[in-house]
Amino acid sequence: MQFIENETRDGVRFSWNVLPTSRLEATRMAVPIACAYTPLKQIQGLARVNYQPIQCKAPNCGGILNPFCRVDFMNKIWVCAFCLTRNHFPHHYADISPENRPAEIIPQYTTIEYTLEDSTTQVPIFLFVIDICVIEEELNQIKTSILQSLMLLPENALVGLITYGKNVQVHELSFEECPKSFVFRGSKQFAPADVAGMLGLKASIQNKDPRGASRFLMPVSECEFQLTQILEGLTKDCWPHKNTERSERCTGTALNIALGLLESTYKGQSSRIMAFIGGPCTAGLGQCVSIELKEVMRSHHDIQKGNVPHHKKAISYYESLAQRAVTNGVVFDLFCCGLDQCGLSEMKVCVEKTGGYMVLDESFIRDVFTGSFKRVFQRDTNNNNSLVMCFNAELQVLTSREWKVSGVIGLVTSLDRKSQSVAETEMGLGNTCAWSLGAMDQQSTYGVYFEIANQSPQSGSNLPRQAYVQFVTKYRHSSGRTQLRVTTIAKTFADSTTDQIAYIKAGFDQEAAAVLVTRLAVYKTNQEYTYDILRWVDRTLIRLCSKFGTYKKDDQNSFRLGTEFSYYPQFMYHLRRSQFLQVFNSSPDESAFYRTIVCRENVTNSLIMIQPTLMAYSLDGPASPVMLDMTSCAPNRILFLDTFFHTVVWYGETIAKWREDGLHLKPEYDYFAQLLKAPMNDALALVESRFPFPRFVECVDRDSQSRFLMAKLNPSISSNNSAEYNQGVEPPFISEDVSLKVFMQFLRKLAVTE
Repeated sequence: MQFIENETRDGVRFSWNVLPTSRLEATRMAVPIACAYTPLKQIQGLARVNYQPIQCKAPNCGGILNPFCRVDFMNKIWVCAFCLTRNHFPHHYADISPENRPAEIIPQYTTIEYTLEDSTTQVPIFLFVIDICVIEEELNQIKTSILQSLMLLPENALVGLITYGKNVQVHELSFEECPKSFVFRGSKQFAPADVAGMLGLKASIQNKDPRGASRFLMPVSECEFQLTQILEGLTKDCWPHKNTERSERCTGTALNIALGLLESTYKGQSSRIMAFIGGPCTAGLGQCVSIELKEVMRSHHDIQKGNVPHHKKAISYYESLAQRAVTNGVVFDLFCCGLDQCGLSEMKVCVEKTGGYMVLDESFIRDVFTGSFKRVFQRDTNNNNSLVMCFNAELQVLTSREWKVSGVIGLVTSLDRKSQSVAETEMGLGNTCAWSLGAMDQQSTYGVYFEIANQSPQSGSNLPRQAYVQFVTKYRHSSGRTQLRVTTIAKTFADSTTDQIAYIKAGFDQEAAAVLVTRLAVYKTNQEYTYDILRWVDRTLIRLCSKFGTYKKDDQNSFRLGTEFSYYPQFMYHLRRSQFLQVFNSSPDESAFYRTIVCRENVTNSLIMIQPTLMAYSLDGPASPVMLDMTSCAPNRILFLDTFFHTVVWYGETIAKWREDGLHLKPEYDYFAQLLKAPMNDALALVESRFPFPRFVECVDRDSQSRFLMAKLNPSISSNNSAEYNQGVEPPFISEDVSLKVFMQFLRKLAVTE
């Protein structure tokens, strides 16, 4: 089956493209029935119309007219594919016929986008929140990046500025005589009404500029000079602290005041709070560590043992902020850069619930931050050169009676909306058919999980013909338009207890399945221990292989797995070793960052995170993909590893020696110079559209930086088995991990005895 073509046409990839007839059979298939849905997928030839969609009149349905609905052109009636209700077309559809169809029932337009009439005109709002406790070099880079972003924003976009250290300063942009700001104590709690009162703001009036709001949030074209003056005058926080103490940072209070400002002025409008954080919160609400340096930042071990006095309280506080942000249409973007942890593990809920951006690195000066921040403001040349972002997005999932929606995993918040499409079991954020997505871009992807409604198997004439699902995504474009994208998908059934199991096998998308299982495993990390999750991943893989493999009972040498499933075991092998499940050598902030990003990206990018790609360059021929294995390392090769978060260029021993001798600088060795340039050019081309911007690592064989490559390779030659390859030779890699070969041996053994 052409899974990529389905994604290109509709932005949807299912783990199983042919469905079992009962819930029992679906359970036996081990891998959940789910799909990865990208609402803003760029679709060539997408149908766009400028009128309201036609909805089913049945209560608790709300299905939208689509190509799978049966249409009676003579009587101008259409039958809803979800509840089978007969609906009359409105009067302005009187001229429809088989030859004159409206766009929504043309067969190839399974995805259609409506532009809805909206009397309000909203402009995007960007409120910058800057940590001024960082060193001068870091602060200068933050100021430079913000000043550059002003040139990338629409002229009518509103901007504001808040800085914080021990206290919080809300800067007034309309006061031209000198820099003026309102100061809030960092250790005090402020309700939204308190913020509005102290800033002199009146109650919010929808779609109008409330009195006083223009002092703090002004169009870029009107305040660019004043904002530039304020930014250029910013200096490091002047409050002193001892050498045995951290800087006093009231990050939680600053975010609360920023949210309170937007709540009091532009409630429910398209707004982002962009926070630049250089260290952990040490004062006020949201504190994650004390000011004393003798108290180290929490580790995974501390969290497991409960030795974290501030952790739960901070998470509870940021959850309350995130819920307020969802209610008021505000998005949190967190740019955390520091040598110490910044408290991202506690603050991640602000991004997870609002759909914002998250960047984590060691310094604001490096390309990871600067490249990522520029990419936030990229323009869509195919859509009036507007910003590639949207706000206030909501997703609703409608299903026919054959299956139900169990939940969604991604950067979403449940809207707690009930319907006949809601399943009994919950997987991810479930028990609802609608979710708030907050902000989205063209890469934002959501894992939607389903449950078969029928309890017992059906066959023959009782076999259902098709099941339908409709994704209805409503969002506000950065230009201010309200859009509604509707995607309708149909899936067929097959009886897995008969010869029809071949159709189910052929419909298995192992790449999408690996990504969706990864999302489910990452979601489980919030409630379960890593050991239990690894056991669940293993049991799922064993059951899948036992169900769809061919073998003789208790004879592992007879085990064979079809091509439809051949790559799935190695995906699970690399998932078990990945930073998503293994927390060794990762801080809680790093784990939170990696897990949030994998739950945001599409199938292709997520698969690179699970199993990185490896390219080999040599003088023997053109660049070619090679196995992610120790045997791919050779002295006369250059390897290029893409892990999504890192791009690594590794030089073999011989290549490194030639490079050190400067052979590439001599005209007669121009071919060698071209070889050295090839992986660098590929790395530059790869990062053009990637967010966050990956870290670039250049290394040679056996130096310290080569660990970025070695940690991802299959240890087929290591300290565990080096004797099998070279007697008396030092192993190239020391690892306690089992190799893929050993993993597959145990998998075959367990699958044939399941």
